[in-house]
Amino acid sequence: MMRLPFAASFRALARPDMAFASPPPALGRAVRDMALVWMPLALVNAVWTASRAVHAYDALRRGRIPSGVFGWLGVDPTDLRELLSALPAPPAFGRIWPWLVVAVPLGVLGTWVHHAVWDHTGLWLLGGLKKKRGFRTSLLAEAEALRIAAVGTLWGLLGFVPVLGPVLALPLLLLDAYLWLFRGFALAARHGCEPWRGIAATVVHAVLLGGCFLGVLSLMLFMVRMAA
Repeated sequence: MMRLPFAASFRALARPDMAFASPPPALGRAVRDMALVWMPLALVNAVWTASRAVHAYDALRRGRIPSGVFGWLGVDPTDLRELLSALPAPPAFGRIWPWLVVAVPLGVLGTWVHHAVWDHTGLWLLGGLKKKRGFRTSLLAEAEALRIAAVGTLWGLLGFVPVLGPVLALPLLLLDAYLWLFRGFALAARHGCEPWRGIAATVVHAVLLGGCFLGVLSLMLFMVRMAA
C-alpha cells in the first residue's frame, strides 16, 4: 500500500496529544530526521522568500510605497524618497541563492537551538522541570516537534500564490500560531509534565520574543525619523 509523503506528520499534527506517546529516539537520530525533512522544505521557502524580498526592496528603493506610510512615519515624503533612492541597488538573484545553500542549514540548526533555549527557559519559569531531565531533553523534544511542524512549510507556500495568498493570509497565520504551540506538547511529553505547562512555555517564549522585536522596531523608527 502506497503511503503519502508526510502522512505521519499530518496525523501527528491532528492528534498532538498522541504524537509523542512512543518512547523517545536518540538525540542524534532525532536531529538527523529533523534536518532531512526540514532543510529541503526550508530551502524552497527561502528561495521564494528571497526572490520576493529582492523585488520588494527594489520597489522600496524606487519610492513605490503607499502615500499613507509617510504620515505614519511622520516624515516628509520628498525627504524619505531621497533617502530611499540613495540605497544601493539589490543584487541579482543569481548571486544570492548560493548563500542560501549555506544559510538555510545554519538557520535551521540555529532555530532549533533557539527554540530549545527559550522554551526550556519558559518551562523552567512555569515549574515544568520538576523531574530534572535537563536541557538535552528539551533539545530532543524540539527536534521531534520541528520535524513534524516542518510540513507546515508546504501549506505556507500557498501564501506565494498571487490570488490565493491574500485569501489564505489569516488561515496561514493561525496555522503558524498552532505550529508554534505544537512544540509544547513535545516538551510536556519528554519532560513528564502537564501539557498546559509545555504549551504555556512556548507562549512565554513568544512574549519575550515579541518584546525584543518591538524594542528593535521602535529603535529603527527613531533612527528613520532622525535621518530624515
